[in-house]
Amino acid sequence: MVSITFGTIAFLIFIGIISGIINSIIGMASLISYPALVSVGIPPVLANASNTVALICSGVSSILASLKELKGHLREVIPITALTAGGGLIGSLLLLNSSNEAFSKIVPFLIFFAACSILIPKKAKADGQKTNSKTVLFWEYLILGLVGIYVGYFGAGAGVIMIAVLSKISDSPYHVYNATRNAATLAANLIASIIFILIAHVYWSAIIPLGIGLFIGGFIGPSIVRFIPTKIMRTGVGIFAFMLSIYLFVKAFF
Repeated sequence: MVSITFGTIAFLIFIGIISGIINSIIGMASLISYPALVSVGIPPVLANASNTVALICSGVSSILASLKELKGHLREVIPITALTAGGGLIGSLLLLNSSNEAFSKIVPFLIFFAACSILIPKKAKADGQKTNSKTVLFWEYLILGLVGIYVGYFGAGAGVIMIAVLSKISDSPYHVYNATRNAATLAANLIASIIFILIAHVYWSAIIPLGIGLFIGGFIGPSIVRFIPTKIMRTGVGIFAFMLSIYLFVKAFF
């Protein structure tokens, strides 16, 4: 039984604002919002499902705040969004038929390699050389589809993995491919949320205040990213991802 008091509502709104800012900048909201839902008495798997529904609010507001970045990049955004949305569908079905422990021992390594990918600079291309070979693009887009599955399943750390891949695919500055990442993550969360709402039990009494906070935070994040140089953002995200991989490794194995 979950008791939603005035204090709980205020707590969830506050957590939502912080999570929304983080989500729109780097995509790590679940590391804060998910434990918050568990702490108010929601069972883990259903807290995971409820968290995914609430994250739609951050996704919507971050997209509205990033229209400037997304304009003119639809040819890049649409296939990435479609891939992650399909992955979100698969991931949501996996969640409803398993426990959150299935990925716990894999995620630290995924995030570690994502950190390395972000921190290692792209090789300079010779004049006339194509941005990416078709083979490389195939594997990078395949990884994005797998990230979409992870977003639908749990999603903690999925943002940095997606940023790592997009940083290799895109020649745009960080704030542009981060906006693409926000759009793709929103699509995956939206598809997963539809499955959760139709099949599982989600806690609307917690989703609504958390969602309000996430919506507010989602508006703030893109404005912050817009004024920070790409190199600083990439380095900061990479270092954070490296530290996160160590934390999750210790948590999973010790």
